[in-house]
Amino acid sequence: GQVVDEDDIEPGVIKIDPVKARSELAKEFLIEDFDNNVEEQQHAAEEEIQHLNQLKKIKLQSTRLEKARKSPNAKAFFSRAPNEIEGFERMWASAIDNACLPNLNGSFRNLGVEFADNFGDWENGCDEDAFQTIEDIASYKARKVYEVTGLPTIASRTSFEIEPARVMDKMTPMNRGFQNNRVTSGYRFNDVADHVDYLVEALKLFSEPTRVTRFRSCFCFYDGEMEIFDYGELDCDIYFCNSMRTYIPMSSGISEIGKTLQLTYGFEFQGWLRKRVREAMQGSDDKVSRKLRDRVLKDGRVLPNDIIDVSAFMDSLVDVNLMDECAKELSKRFETNKPTKILTVATTGLVLAIPMARYLQIPVVYARKERSVVMSDAYIAGYSSKTVGKNRELLVSKKHLHDDDRILIVDDFLSSGASQEALLRIVSDSGAKAVGVGILLEKSYDAGRQSLSGYNIPIESLVKVASVSDGIITLEEEEGYSAVR
Repeated sequence: GQVVDEDDIEPGVIKIDPVKARSELAKEFLIEDFDNNVEEQQHAAEEEIQHLNQLKKIKLQSTRLEKARKSPNAKAFFSRAPNEIEGFERMWASAIDNACLPNLNGSFRNLGVEFADNFGDWENGCDEDAFQTIEDIASYKARKVYEVTGLPTIASRTSFEIEPARVMDKMTPMNRGFQNNRVTSGYRFNDVADHVDYLVEALKLFSEPTRVTRFRSCFCFYDGEMEIFDYGELDCDIYFCNSMRTYIPMSSGISEIGKTLQLTYGFEFQGWLRKRVREAMQGSDDKVSRKLRDRVLKDGRVLPNDIIDVSAFMDSLVDVNLMDECAKELSKRFETNKPTKILTVATTGLVLAIPMARYLQIPVVYARKERSVVMSDAYIAGYSSKTVGKNRELLVSKKHLHDDDRILIVDDFLSSGASQEALLRIVSDSGAKAVGVGILLEKSYDAGRQSLSGYNIPIESLVKVASVSDGIITLEEEEGYSAVR
């Protein structure tokens, strides 16, 4: 907006440079090349001038906003940093009905938005204000608040309508079909207050119970450059109508403007919570990963056919303390996925799956490589790998998996992804849902992760092997799980 002396600003009048307004905004959303289209630029500038001229006719006033304009402490108050301890990342202002402010605060808290103040005491400054559109009024309020606070602002306005209803009076010698205009007319107001209840109660006596009334809430976001509108609507039979129904379109509109702004600015939903989880997990994650890396480099061997032998601590001989720490770390990563069972392969996967099940407090189901005498009915999936050869099968008893289960796949290695893919096919056959794959060691040079990408589930590994060329195990240099989220 244009910079002007505060003493020169007349209450109720917006002074904005129309040449600057909107001319450089949101071009990424335009299908055509706006920069090189002179005609489109001229048309947009003309529309903006018309819009600003229309806003100049509005004389709405807010006593609180005028006090903020004149307060010497306002600049410091509105320029304060958001409360990071409470998880806020950005500071905005609002101009909506005070009764709906808790809803706005709750919805935008998930996006890390803290509202410095709400200006909800707007009153008409002239008779013409009652005939302005709700879009113009919401835009006016948002721009006025931004002008004083310098903060991105969300403003709202709700209209109320009653559809026209034509009801014929009975023909009598006295009235000869005369109609009551108060009943047959439609009504529309650009604000909701006590007059809505008075009118509805008066018209109920002369209207069908299903006569339609409509509440329409317009939300406008303005940050000095970009202006965004969204709406919430409610159609209600007049029999059930009262001013309290305003909360429904307001709630819907708050949700819609939140979704639009999240998409526009790329806000992360509950980013503050995810950040805290990452910070809390960073120390333990790095420590466990370093321990496992050290053991792989110290005791791991490369066998023919590029097979990595870690039997010194997790196969023939198991370091139970190290496996327990690894299981605890992987369990943390999948807690929010809420698995109900762990599925693994006997016997190598059990050294990790069993302690993970203890931390997650869920049972373990393991796939056999040969049919057991007690396994009468089983899900079967074929696979091949370098370590076990071709044309092998995994079998899981059908009585252990159900269609309401949330399955976490756990294994020691991720190489080609063949065994994990076989387990996922078994999960699919059972009707259950796979929620993730947890791995100790991942051969990142192999195609395992890519082969599982089509299942669209998270894959977590503690250590990634970059290569095993010339008999030397080379690990990827990582800063830990927390650093890559």
